[in-house]
Amino acid sequence: MALIALEGMKFYAFHGVYEAERVLGNDYTVDVIVETGIAAASASDSLNDAIINYETVFQICLVEMSKPRNLLEAVVGSIIRNMKVQFPFMKSVRVRVRKLNPPVYGRLMQESRTAHAVPGQAESAWVEDEVSLVSKCPRCKVDFLCYKDDTCWCKTISIHPATLENLKRQFGTSCLCSDCMKLYKG
Repeated sequence: MALIALEGMKFYAFHGVYEAERVLGNDYTVDVIVETGIAAASASDSLNDAIINYETVFQICLVEMSKPRNLLEAVVGSIIRNMKVQFPFMKSVRVRVRKLNPPVYGRLMQESRTAHAVPGQAESAWVEDEVSLVSKCPRCKVDFLCYKDDTCWCKTISIHPATLENLKRQFGTSCLCSDCMKLYKG
């Protein structure tokens, strides 16, 4: 497997819990690293065979960075969800969102015992999450891609609800590899 990365994407955005952050904004950088296969693209040298398109990764980040959020955790989670929808053949994805020069405040006790907020300095604050999308089929023990949410390919397969419930009871999940799912689809 190969790693494909787009690092140091720069954005000006309005994320934060303080009102000033929502009004004034701040500088951010975003890194996205994807584990996937590159054999077809390396053989053909064609964008049509590339599993990951850098421009699409940038556009996903641009859209998510333009939606003001309180927490960087929410931004990271949204980028990962959209990556899973757009790129169904990723084995894993790691996203880091870094806020540059974030406002940080500490409490300083003065002699009068009155607490005052004092500004502090930090180079950056960042949140990173990595999601592995490879599972082992509980029926046949073969590795397969499973996104473990509504973006997963298995949600597009039409299987009777009673069969899905039986799979959950028997295997602890209703998501199996594609060959095993075909057996239960009928």
